[in-house]
Amino acid sequence: MFDVVGIGLNAIDYLCCVPRYPVPGEKLRMTGFSRQGGGQVATALVALSRWGLRAMYVGNVGDDEHGRLSLFLLREEGIDLSRARTVPGAVSQFAVILVQGDSGERTILWERDARLRIRPGDIPREEIRRSRAVFIDGHDVPASLESARVARGAGVPVVLDAEKVQEGTEELLGLCDHIVAASSFVAHLFPGMDPASGVREIYRSFSPRTATVTLGGDGAAGFDGREFVHARGIRVEAADTTGAGDVFHAGFLFALLAGKPFPEILSFSNAAAGLSCRKSGGRAGIPSLDEIHRTFLR
Repeated sequence: MFDVVGIGLNAIDYLCCVPRYPVPGEKLRMTGFSRQGGGQVATALVALSRWGLRAMYVGNVGDDEHGRLSLFLLREEGIDLSRARTVPGAVSQFAVILVQGDSGERTILWERDARLRIRPGDIPREEIRRSRAVFIDGHDVPASLESARVARGAGVPVVLDAEKVQEGTEELLGLCDHIVAASSFVAHLFPGMDPASGVREIYRSFSPRTATVTLGGDGAAGFDGREFVHARGIRVEAADTTGAGDVFHAGFLFALLAGKPFPEILSFSNAAAGLSCRKSGGRAGIPSLDEIHRTFLR
């Protein structure tokens, strides 16, 4: 039995720290550089594994150096890869990330080979039915729909990292128990609505158990049908915001499975995400449970 089965993106990130954003034609010396594992679902699973939960990753890589490194890094974290697939000839997903030294804000340049698309046939139905939660990012909609249907049929809660609106996304939203959306997703789905109104509209339109929108440094806002909650972000000296959203989703899943009430789920997730910004990279900055609890209980 797995605590969480995660289905979605996995990548290698090249993090380039720069003193400021470059202008066209300029040569600018980096102030730091590192190569780390990344990707929304994969990074969230790494955090959950470090916090003691048993996780399975479902996704595809190419048979290249990035693919081998991606799987090695997940395997080293204790994540089950028995349903990860290597696609011959495909180029594994990677990203070049510019991190501005004065603010920690990042700009992501990425590439993903179409052959890495997760298909409905890749979905581990029996493992989903025996898990405590399923986490999907919705990028490959047919596979996400199949995952959500299997989980729903078994009474397993589905948590969605809602970032991208595409064909089939609205059908997927109607199959998810907990929708955690980026503010840009809400703006795209409901043009002209502020995040607070948008999260209520997600709840009204798609009937999840909870609907949440992340607000960067301002924390997160959510609605569970009874109360609207605004959990403020924590203040840290940010080195890099890469992966903060991924760690927020990990915090959401961890607190959800721990049985915490909705306001505490959002506060716990904010603490995890905020603390992750103290170091460069999505995984290097994942805080320990002790650090999160000390911040969360202040």
